[in-house]
Amino acid sequence: MSKILVVDDDIQIREFLRRALNSYGYEVTSVPSVAQALEIILHEPFELILLDLSLGDGSGLSVLKKIREYHAKIPIFIYSGAVTPEIEKEARLAGASEVLSKSIGIPQLAEQIKKFIQVKDRILRSPDPEGREKCILIVDDEESVRGTLKNFFKNKGYKILEAENGEKALQFVDSEPVSVVLLDVHMPGMDGITTLQKLLERYPKLGIVMATGKHDDERVKKALELGAYGYVLKPFDFLYLDLVVMSKLAMAGSA
Repeated sequence: MSKILVVDDDIQIREFLRRALNSYGYEVTSVPSVAQALEIILHEPFELILLDLSLGDGSGLSVLKKIREYHAKIPIFIYSGAVTPEIEKEARLAGASEVLSKSIGIPQLAEQIKKFIQVKDRILRSPDPEGREKCILIVDDEESVRGTLKNFFKNKGYKILEAENGEKALQFVDSEPVSVVLLDVHMPGMDGITTLQKLLERYPKLGIVMATGKHDDERVKKALELGAYGYVLKPFDFLYLDLVVMSKLAMAGSA
């Protein structure tokens, strides 16, 4: 039975998560504070940590950074009611494996936990030979952007495909075993949102990460609601981009 540590200062949420995750076969330990969280992880092994952002005696992000000093590979989920694009980026850069809102349902949370536990040894390391066979499709109407992304991920050993528009992207996924799509939001003709919809209609489990050069909150929100795995802003923060793509590739490998 996999052990999960829940860190949340709300006793009702802790108890709710304990009962809910118990029903999915997990053994759950819960603590309300930064001090207790840091103490218990030194003495007990856990398969995954579920961490709130706001704790009575400190920040969830500070706990995340401290945990990463001791445990480089354990999956850590930020699970909070205060997730914003800025907080998500900061959390992933600090080492979060996933950033989830407390508004998601327990079945979705349990499924994400299951997948990350299965692939925890691959999420926070460079691709192994198996990972090198995975394919990333870059969809952007700017050739210079495609070239930059291609060079970055090709140097990590991935197979790279390029599409300058949504129509070409659809052709690729019909003919190639694509694992992750990096999809520009703003493209002439078929835009990124429409392309996202069409891709997921054909391949609902396809991992799609949106890219945008604008702080376009409404389009980003729409993309996430439609099923995009995440998003990144241009100009790219390549550390953050790498974490998002590696996480999705690892999850795809567990399917």
